[in-house]
Amino acid sequence: MKLKTLPEAAALVRDGDLVALQNMATQSAPMAMVRELIRAGRRDLGLVCLVGGMAVDWLAASGSINRFVGAAVSMEQFGLCQRFRKAVEAGRVRVEELSETALLARLTAGARSLPFLPTRGLIGTDLIDINPNLELLEDPFGGPPVVACRALVPDVALIHAHRADRFGNVQYEPTALWPDIGIMPKAARRVVVTVERVVGSDVLRLNPDRTVLPGFMVDAVVEAPWGAHPTSFNPCYGYDSGFHLRWAEAAAAPGSATEFLAAFVHAPADHATYLQAVGGAARLAALGRWEAG
Repeated sequence: MKLKTLPEAAALVRDGDLVALQNMATQSAPMAMVRELIRAGRRDLGLVCLVGGMAVDWLAASGSINRFVGAAVSMEQFGLCQRFRKAVEAGRVRVEELSETALLARLTAGARSLPFLPTRGLIGTDLIDINPNLELLEDPFGGPPVVACRALVPDVALIHAHRADRFGNVQYEPTALWPDIGIMPKAARRVVVTVERVVGSDVLRLNPDRTVLPGFMVDAVVEAPWGAHPTSFNPCYGYDSGFHLRWAEAAAAPGSATEFLAAFVHAPADHATYLQAVGGAARLAALGRWEAG
């Protein structure tokens, strides 16, 4: 059985691990697990994200990460990820910048046990010259050059999904599925999934086409309703605009950022207490109606 508590699942992430983190700025981040990693005091983590958001900013603010591989970090209309930016400027976090296509090529090569996969998306940029994981190659079949993207194999992937059974079979409701969910877990050595609901296997069998990960690929499943808050998780709930704005204001200075994390990450004893701290049932109901500002 794959069912774990948040602390038990967090124990599968070790200091120094390279962590593939599902996230598209303000959408679908496994925030309950991110808070647990911060509470557990993880250090020297690397992050792999297509587009990181508040999760990356929190991990940078807490001193949990020292490297980042991805295309961008942003909270979109809510502004820059200021603590991440300051950590990069100060040299505490080093960045390997890739296009989305190059990152997916690296992860896909890792998932398929290939040394590299090619793309053309970076040709014409300086990234090829400064990144030892990229190499310009001539097409052996006579076409234009391609960029070889070295395989990337994260130690662990963290994702949030709609439901799973106790054996680790994971399903998504029909929604916008970003490409990170399709490849990051397949490339990683370990996979930790938080879900809105744990259900019986008979429920999954009603819609087998919605299964995105089979149980043999998953190491831990944690039931964490609203586990992506304050990011959105379509179609269940929208992002918490007010909470994003509060963090954006607090993140402007190290002291206020630390106070914010103390209140919403360290102080709540568990996930249920966190949900009360961010507004409780009334706030969550508004987010579920996509009405909260």
